[in-house]
Amino acid sequence: MKPIAYEIRRTLTSKFVVIMIIAIVGLVSLLSYENASTYSPVSIPSSPSLTTGYYINGQNLTMVGYFHDAFGSPDAQVTAYYEYANNTYSSKSGTSGYANATMPLGKPGTSVSVLVNYSYARFGQSVSTPQTPFAIKATNTYSGLSVASGIFNPANKSNLGFLALYVGANGTSAPPTNLYVSQVNISALQSTTPLSLKNNSSYQFQLSGVGHAAFFPAATISDKGKNYSVVATNSSGGFLSVSNSKIPFVSVIGPLSIYVQLTQSQLQSLVFSGTSQILGFLIPILAIFAAYLTYGKDRTTGVMESVLKRPITSGDIIVSRFLSNSVAIIGSVALSAFISDLIIHHYLNMYLSSSFDAYFIWTYVVEGLSFLALVYLFSHLAKSQGALLGASIGIFVVWDLFWSIIPIALLSAFGVSSSSDAYLRTQIAFNYASPAGYSTLIQTYFTGRMGFISSASINPALFGITPPLLITAGILWMVVPFALAYWLSVSRD
Repeated sequence: MKPIAYEIRRTLTSKFVVIMIIAIVGLVSLLSYENASTYSPVSIPSSPSLTTGYYINGQNLTMVGYFHDAFGSPDAQVTAYYEYANNTYSSKSGTSGYANATMPLGKPGTSVSVLVNYSYARFGQSVSTPQTPFAIKATNTYSGLSVASGIFNPANKSNLGFLALYVGANGTSAPPTNLYVSQVNISALQSTTPLSLKNNSSYQFQLSGVGHAAFFPAATISDKGKNYSVVATNSSGGFLSVSNSKIPFVSVIGPLSIYVQLTQSQLQSLVFSGTSQILGFLIPILAIFAAYLTYGKDRTTGVMESVLKRPITSGDIIVSRFLSNSVAIIGSVALSAFISDLIIHHYLNMYLSSSFDAYFIWTYVVEGLSFLALVYLFSHLAKSQGALLGASIGIFVVWDLFWSIIPIALLSAFGVSSSSDAYLRTQIAFNYASPAGYSTLIQTYFTGRMGFISSASINPALFGITPPLLITAGILWMVVPFALAYWLSVSRD
């Protein structure tokens, strides 16, 4: 087996390297999931909503309440209150979201009104909504189809979606029902027929065999401010009335008031806010200790001398082991970026740009290989295993863990204003002076902002953050320490 193939297999099967790669990829995936699954470019309501229906069985009235969140999903542990004939009936929603209550109707065939409100807990406080009247028509023994608008689409966070709630005779679910959605002019709605709306519909959905369902017409920024209507037909094509609509057979949804097109800049900020931090912490650890365990330890304990008795040179050893360590670092970074991109696309329906992916991978490859090369260099300067281990830990603590704090402390000690050019230029110089600062430079290049706690908007090019300088700095950080280590290896060993 060739030395390089042997060293790669040896590195990739090392328990430390395997554990670190699993930790890096796992934590990056977890952070990507958390950020992408909870991210929204718009403000999504957090309080529950109630859509109400009813059915009458003999002399009993059953109020059907479906509690849901902004996306139309069931909301549990919400208490509904139905007040009728000076009596209040309550019911708490379960995991299905339903909170139903049955009460004596009194005289059948009479139109009545039930006062409805609900309460829920938020941050340890009980919140109650005001009462709203719900009308029950004497001629209808069940509410049928109800439509609630303003339901947010989980895919793009627009609020053009709608919830269809169906309560049939004795609480039965929806029969086969077609729902037609079309753009509508509100001022001309009274003279518009359900047939024309159906024939000119932009979207068609089906509701059957369920009590409720959320539907999401495909919204774009061009839909903002437009109104849409919903008309429904049964299996034989007859139009169904919508119980909570003021216009016969027609329910209006919209106007689409919220829609923000997700941008690459927002996606990139999402990555920088979470994934970058964990990679910036763990990649140097992988690099430093992989270098120590696979090269530096052998170098300082004399094991390397026995290896050199075989038909292999010291130059071959340092190159093959450096490349094997590099494979582990590059693989963990690339795999983390790939999985993170897939998770982001799954939740936000958008991939990061190829240029950003390339810069992102390059950033942490530079950071990892730079720390790797530094430990290789120190392996030829340290006289003992303990000295090398101490130097390796010192490199991590000073140049990675506390490097961002050092310039802030120094500048504060010298009284340099945080709003001055000198302050920013000094911070940027420090970032160029350490591999750990490289990711901050890349972040500033993409976002135009400098700093994490009190960030300032800057023009990166005016402060020396340009692609040629960034690429040059990255190459120098990887090449120079390793070149020195290689020179010491072949000239002194």
